[in-house]
Amino acid sequence: MDYLLRPKFKPDTVALLLGRLPGADSTAINALVTGGAYLEAAEVLAAHDQVQTSHFIRTTYRAQKLRLAGPLLKLPKFAKGCIVTTNFDDAIEKTYERNSIEFKAYMHGTQEHNFFQRLVRGDRCLLKLHGDAENDATHILTKTQYEEAYGEPFDFQKPLPKALRQIYISQSLFFLGCSLDQDWIMELFKTANAGDGYQVPIHYALLAAPVDAQAKQQKETRLLALNIHLIWYPDGQYELIERILDLIVDVADKRVVFAG
Repeated sequence: MDYLLRPKFKPDTVALLLGRLPGADSTAINALVTGGAYLEAAEVLAAHDQVQTSHFIRTTYRAQKLRLAGPLLKLPKFAKGCIVTTNFDDAIEKTYERNSIEFKAYMHGTQEHNFFQRLVRGDRCLLKLHGDAENDATHILTKTQYEEAYGEPFDFQKPLPKALRQIYISQSLFFLGCSLDQDWIMELFKTANAGDGYQVPIHYALLAAPVDAQAKQQKETRLLALNIHLIWYPDGQYELIERILDLIVDVADKRVVFAG
């Protein structure tokens, strides 16, 4: 599984959007982003001009505007089950199309197409947590949209929490391209882990090691409590990501076998 957690309203993205919204309170919005309150920042932007915000998402997060390269190109070689992403764009779909591979089912936000049936069967499917850029009705970005989609507290009868819990308790996950800091999804996993009574499988995450030893220990302890085991690489040495993925591909293809 590929789980890409990347806040959509980063400072550079906000600057671009604010250029289209001259009447928005840029000082307040930038303060929210700087403080990590991405959902609240998105809420303010959408409330100021929903049409322009949705248009920005549709026209910004497109594969033709992205460079399909790096670790993304490795995914079809080893990610053969369910892929979960927070990205709006269709870069994953395009990458798999290049390899003549199709997804059997998908879920964009809360809208799904044969998703749960295919997920249980272990078929290749795609879950886009924030929705798809081309379809405004699927977007889940603001605090209000999150609360409606996930419940407050989490409602595991709703499609998105139900899907994430099923994936978390039934598949061994590989987290790639995300920080795994405390956020909405980590809280959902924590709730599922504490309340279901299931034997949660071992999950893995490829992460840059914090420079501070205590910070590294604290992060590892928090994630191990969710049964997420860490594969560390030195912070800043991002070229190692592709080398590690190449090793994973070799192991998956049985070109490399570990004894013992």
